[in-house]
Amino acid sequence: MKIEVIKRDKNLLEFYLVGEDHTFANLLNETLHENKHVTFAAYAIEHPVLMARKPRFRISTDDKVTPEKALEEAAQKIFDRAKDVLEVWEGVIKK
Repeated sequence: MKIEVIKRDKNLLEFYLVGEDHTFANLLNETLHENKHVTFAAYAIEHPVLMARKPRFRISTDDKVTPEKALEEAAQKIFDRAKDVLEVWEGVIKK
């Protein structure tokens, strides 16, 4: 995974998420929407063949948090949830 920043302003961040597809992009988008300071979050895959693994994201926030901070918080939330699932799974298979 690689992030290529396209545009960065005070309350706006646009970037490509290189190496990912709809699976992770949709998870990230949904998690961003859980943040009450995110006023807009969406992604698009500009060309289904040429850009299939390069979603383009746009995140806008209010003045209470930067888009970079919202992205960081969403990534941490995804990591924490995946860790919780792994711990539950390990508890199941060790029984």
